[in-house]
Amino acid sequence: MGQRHLETDAELSIDCAARRLGVDPAAEVARAAFDHAGELAALEYGRTAAVLGSLRLAARRTDVVDLEREHLAEAFDVDPDDVVAAEELLTRYLSPPADAAEIRSLRRTLIAAREVLAAVERGRAAGPELPGSHLADAAPFLLARASSHLDSRTGREFPGLDAAALRAHIERLEADLEHARLGTRLYLLVHDAD
Repeated sequence: MGQRHLETDAELSIDCAARRLGVDPAAEVARAAFDHAGELAALEYGRTAAVLGSLRLAARRTDVVDLEREHLAEAFDVDPDDVVAAEELLTRYLSPPADAAEIRSLRRTLIAAREVLAAVERGRAAGPELPGSHLADAAPFLLARASSHLDSRTGREFPGLDAAALRAHIERLEADLEHARLGTRLYLLVHDAD
């Protein structure tokens, strides 16, 4: 009749748990964390706690969602203290993420770069008119270069930003933001798998 299949402790995988919790975007990062130190956490706290600790760490560092320990305990019939302890053990084997202020600064710069790109792609001669805004403060160098201008000292005209170059810059900023959120070790583990 409608019996729900429950995984045994040995069967639970990162992908299955991520699907059940609705945090699929964090699965790749969780797998990298688990592959790095998950077996140690599993020996100490059990496989379910280690898998969920990996997902909890990944969800937090990818800014997907904060997985509440009580929710995990109910969904998987696991001691929430074991999940937290497994996550802490995994964290000890990984470098910390950047501080919150650096992550916010990178995020603001990325938003400003995307705004400038949108303006350039719309064919605007000047970048977004944002003097004094938080976006202008986040990436003043992009806003200054977004419009073509004449240097009064040399008489030379600067053409402004090229959309392709700006897209490449945005890709670098996205990688920098991911690196800051994940921390160096986890970032390398995720991208070594690529």
